[in-house]
Parts: sequence; C-alpha cells; structure tokens
Amino acid sequence: MNKFFSINLMTFLNYTIVAYALVLPISRAGVSFFTAFVVLLWVIEGDFKYKASLLIKNKVIIAIMLFLGINILSLLWTNDMSSSVDYIRRYWYLLPIMVLYTSVKKEFIPTILSAFIIGMFVSEVISYGVYFDLWDFKHATKNNISPFMHHIEYSSFLAFTALILLSRIFSVEDIKLKILYSFFFVTMSGNLFLTAGRTGQIALILGLYVLALISFKNKFKAVFISTVLTVLLVTAAYNYSTTFHNRVYDAIDSTINVIQSKDYCSSWGSRVGAYITAQDIVVEHPILGAGISDNMDSFRHIVDQNYPYMKCIKALQHMHNQYLQVLTQLGFVGLFFFLFIFYNLGSVKLDSREFSTMKYLYLTVLTMAFIAEVLFHRAFSLALFSLVTGLLLAQNRVENEV
Repeated sequence: MNKFFSINLMTFLNYTIVAYALVLPISRAGVSFFTAFVVLLWVIEGDFKYKASLLIKNKVIIAIMLFLGINILSLLWTNDMSSSVDYIRRYWYLLPIMVLYTSVKKEFIPTILSAFIIGMFVSEVISYGVYFDLWDFKHATKNNISPFMHHIEYSSFLAFTALILLSRIFSVEDIKLKILYSFFFVTMSGNLFLTAGRTGQIALILGLYVLALISFKNKFKAVFISTVLTVLLVTAAYNYSTTFHNRVYDAIDSTINVIQSKDYCSSWGSRVGAYITAQDIVVEHPILGAGISDNMDSFRHIVDQNYPYMKCIKALQHMHNQYLQVLTQLGFVGLFFFLFIFYNLGSVKLDSREFSTMKYLYLTVLTMAFIAEVLFHRAFSLALFSLVTGLLLAQNRVENEV
C-alpha cells in the first residue's frame, strides 16, 4: 500500500509540474500557487536521503546555494533589514529546481517543455487579440501588448520560445512538423517585434547565430542563414510594426540626448545614468558591495552629491542591469558567485541534442536580457529559470542513471 501511494504521489507530482509549466507564462498567481504546491508535494513524497545525495553533488545547486548564502550574509551589514529580507525572500521561486531535478520522471520531461510552449501560445493569442483590437486584457495596450508581465520579461520569453521552435525546425524530419513549427516560429517572432521589448529582439538575433552555429557543421552556411533570417525579421518588423519602428528611433534620440544634452530622463538615459553612478558605488564598496537594499540608498546619495543634473533618475527602484545590481549589492564576491551559477549551468553535460541546444539558447537570451533589466528578481523570470534549469538537470540525471 505504501509503495502504491508513493508511486501515485510521484505521478501526481509530475502532472502538477506539467501544470506549473503551463501556467508559468500566463499567471503570476498560478506561478506562486504551483511553486508552493509542487514543493509541498515534494516534501510529502519524502525519500530525502536519495534527494540529498543528488543535491549535494550537483554543481549548479551548490552555486545557487553559495549565491543565496552571500545574500543572507549581507544582512550583517545592511541598514535596512526589513527591505533586505523582503528582497531575498523573492528567491523562493528557485525552489522548484530541486523538485524537477530529483523527482521528474523521464517520460514527463518533454511533456513539461511542451506545456510551457502551449502556455506561451495562449499568451501570444491574447497579445495578438489586444494588438488587433479584438479585446481588452488587463494592462496590455496596442503599444505594449505584453498581457501578463513586464515587456522586457515578455520579450525574453518570446525570444527563447521562438528559438526553441526554430531549433525543432532544424532538427525534425517530419515535413508536417516542420510546417507546424515554422508557423509558430513566424507568429512568435512577429509577436516579439510588436512588443516594446528591444531586449528580447536583440537576444533573438544573437540566438539565431548561436543556434545556426550549433546546428550546422558548415560555419559559413550557419552565418549566412542567420544573417538572412535576421535581415528578413528586422526588415519586416521595421516596415510593419509601428512599435518596433518607434522604439528604434526612441533609442537613437535618447542616445543623442544623453551625449549632447546630458538628458538622463528617458528609459535609455536612465540606464546610462545608472551605469555612471554604479561606478562610484563599486569604488566605495568593491568587495562585498553596499548591501541588498543599501545599494539604492547609496545610488540616490551619489546622485545628489555628484550628479545633480541626473536627479530625475533618483526614482529608479533598481539598477536596470542585473550585473550592476548584484555588483553594487554584493560586490565582486557576490558577482563571482552569481556568474558561477551560469558557468556551471553551461557546463552541464547533455547527450540529448534538443536539451543541449536549449541550454545554450536559454543562456544566450538570459545573459543578454540581464543587461537591460534585473530579471533575476522578477517572479516570471525566476520561475522560467527554475523550469529550464530543473529540466536540464533532470535530463542530465536520467541520462546518467544506471
């Protein structure tokens, strides 16, 4: 009876993870609920000796724990304990990594990935409906058609999903599947270039080159195909997407205004201002940083003291750059532990070509997106990191099981 209960609980847990992947792109409340639920089921499932033996030997898990450890250690020198604890608390969205790594069954791995893609399709349909004035949906508008999350997050989700679909176009032999994946790649890419997220658009272009270099032995052919796809996508977006067209000119105008007029009040200008100010914070706190919340207090103080002409950027809640955020919070020690996570994730050995390719595509999109936004502190992006990392580790586990 206990064995029967254990088997059924494991199966139920795996189906729950499928549901988690499905709702991940379309419901923040769903992400929170299923994060808590899958962890609860994992605890009830037991078998902690086996799970612990896997976790303590995994370099990605160790790297994440080291990063969380330096975050917790930084509480010793913070001046705002409440805000700092609240900031660190957000990392609970990383817990499903342990669940997926230790408890996902082999046959569920592709199903979980497909569930995420279906969730993205639902989000895409809603987004197109807003764009073509078929319906209103939450905070989405014709100029910002991201229905569930921040437009930079949404653009990175779209870029990653589009690249997964393109990788399947390159790898599958069934012509019907090629046509199906091609259709969804075109609609997903189109949706991306209708959004206000320039970050995801650049990440997609970089990902095209990474994917082609992985997929084709002939590197000249790889670069040629990537360049052709890039030209087609950008030309179509420039001519048919008013949002993309306007965002290109906004970026140009903002850059000119920063250089000529020292105008840091635009989206682009505020990021430049944050980069300038971050240098002063790092000089003052190079090793362990200013603290989790204290970095923004230092930021505002430095603007007042050294850069009064940038006072409009004092309202920023973070550095708008994940690398600078970690560097100013936790210094070079914290940045090392942060980058150590992605080094180890990139080092995970996978025999599966699909999941090996997915690993490099995800790292390309994520490390690019980190330049523009603090994504490692947003619920949707942390959940996607948990899902992808958990799947990669689970695939590595099943490939090495005797």
